[in-house]
Amino acid sequence: MEFLLPLAVVALLVGLNGLYVAAEFALLSAPRQIIERRAAAGHHLAAWAHRVLSEPHLQVRYVATAQLGITLASLGLGMYGEHTLTQLLASRLEFLGAARWVTAHSLATALALGLITYCHIVFGEIVPKSLALMRPEAAMLGIARPMRWTLVLLYPLVLVLEGAGHAILGLLGIKRRQNTTNYYTPEELEYIVRESQEGGKLQAESGQVMRELFAFEDLTAGQVMTPRVHLHGVPSDATLEQLRQVLLQDRHTRYPVYEEDLDHIRGVVHIKDLLRMIMAGRHLSPTDIRPVAFVPETAGLNTVIEAMHRTRTQMVVVMDEHGGTAGLVVSGDLAAEMVGQMGQDANAEEEVYRGTDGTLRAAGTLRLEELGQHLGLVLEHEEVDTVSGLVLALLDRPPAVGDEVTWSGIRFRVGAVEGHGVAQCVVWLEKPAAPDV
Repeated sequence: MEFLLPLAVVALLVGLNGLYVAAEFALLSAPRQIIERRAAAGHHLAAWAHRVLSEPHLQVRYVATAQLGITLASLGLGMYGEHTLTQLLASRLEFLGAARWVTAHSLATALALGLITYCHIVFGEIVPKSLALMRPEAAMLGIARPMRWTLVLLYPLVLVLEGAGHAILGLLGIKRRQNTTNYYTPEELEYIVRESQEGGKLQAESGQVMRELFAFEDLTAGQVMTPRVHLHGVPSDATLEQLRQVLLQDRHTRYPVYEEDLDHIRGVVHIKDLLRMIMAGRHLSPTDIRPVAFVPETAGLNTVIEAMHRTRTQMVVVMDEHGGTAGLVVSGDLAAEMVGQMGQDANAEEEVYRGTDGTLRAAGTLRLEELGQHLGLVLEHEEVDTVSGLVLALLDRPPAVGDEVTWSGIRFRVGAVEGHGVAQCVVWLEKPAAPDV
């Protein structure tokens, strides 16, 4: 019976240690949105937990209280538990004779220390920490009531220690944070999405859309633009017959208006305005031309969107390094990039497909990055982004059907041309040369 009280005290101290360990880790991993919803539904413990999670000074005080509780419980185990168990065990080893206080006390100390350490680590650290990390919501709400009592009980001591800590930080030149909210970078958010998808918490389609949105801001205007060779514009002095021919050649909702050539774009005209001109039998006038924004090829898509908002138009002219026109970006291009591969599935077979001989048929507009995905390679070029641009850069002249070039172990054969650009290429990996015997 004499063992019961000491064991009960040791169990209580281990339990308190586990409580404060769970409290600390529950705060770090608690799902704020779920607790906020439960608080809004009237759960009073959730309301208290949400207040702690939302107010920085309460978070600091909560953590300080948990740390103080862990320290006091650990000190209690060391001072009371080890000493008391040692005395009890030593009294049971009296049969060792005269050497009792040498051998018996040493053996009892080792046994008591081992038992206390085992209980402290397993039941006071590992188990509560694991439970708090696996079920943070339940842990946060489960320890809410005892933590409220502890906060009140230890408040004076915590206040003194907290003030001393802030004073030391002030001497070191470290300012106190006013906001302890965690903010995540796009890379961290993408990692969270991927982990949630792999863990079954997020559907594959939703995860794919989110990852495409994260990759959206890494793209540039030069990567998504319609190249200049594929542009159809309207001369500022166009006749009615020229306007008709423009509409017959390729119908779009908007056309760039230029003087002399496409390097001198003055604005954009809507197709409905062109139809009105043709029906009224009048020529293009300055009042029909709407403003258009200009961005460099290296501009990010966020910059492109801002330019569209600023000029209230859905078309942006992309300039090359010499100030000429490299291409156009319209709102439809941005929408296609936002939905990524899900939005491009319908056009995937048109841009690249595998022939019966094992070679790839790639459109000239296909990006090198996407071609690399089909070849199982990482393809990057400092100056060009598309298959057509790469072939033109390697040829250093206008392409002709049948032209072949090699780059990074990949063979390109021009299958079709359009204007001065490559419309389609046959692509295959070159076989490595056989070693000399």
